[in-house]
Amino acid sequence: MPNLSLGTIEVYGLPAAVEAADVALKTADVTLIGYETTDGMGMVAVKIEGQVSAVQSAIHAACAAASKVSKVFATSVIPRPSTQLEPVVLTDVTVGLEAPKPEPAPEPEPAPEPEPEPEPEPEPEPEPEPEPQPEAVAEPAEVPAPESVTEPVEAPPAPPKPRATRTRKTTTPRTKK
Repeated sequence: MPNLSLGTIEVYGLPAAVEAADVALKTADVTLIGYETTDGMGMVAVKIEGQVSAVQSAIHAACAAASKVSKVFATSVIPRPSTQLEPVVLTDVTVGLEAPKPEPAPEPEPAPEPEPEPEPEPEPEPEPEPEPQPEAVAEPAEVPAPESVTEPVEAPPAPPKPRATRTRKTTTPRTKK
């Protein structure tokens, strides 16, 4: 609630209180703190907070809307209320008020973990000695070439000759004289 304005509207009956809260929240940029009911007579007080001008316009609009539903008993706008008013405004009987969450306990500092000892590097295995290779000879040994045996190859038989066909005699066409 610091640096914010406090606005209240007290009406007769819950329907008028709901109407007043709805119009106030839709009219200006304000936040609903909650509402309180009285022990008798059916009066309900709606509490809002926000910037001074926003709270003033929201309370004025809420008063007009709630007076159509029921009777409006009182309205108030307090710019920058004293912090000593917080226990009066933020009570346990305020419906919709979320209790302030307790500050989380500071987390204990984690104990420093000992650094793990580095694992010893495995010694490389000795490489196997290469097998001795035969020594190269300066001159290659002569390898006798295999003798090739050539046999005469017979020619394949000739294909048969085609048959002789008859030739036709062609005649030249005669022309009429």
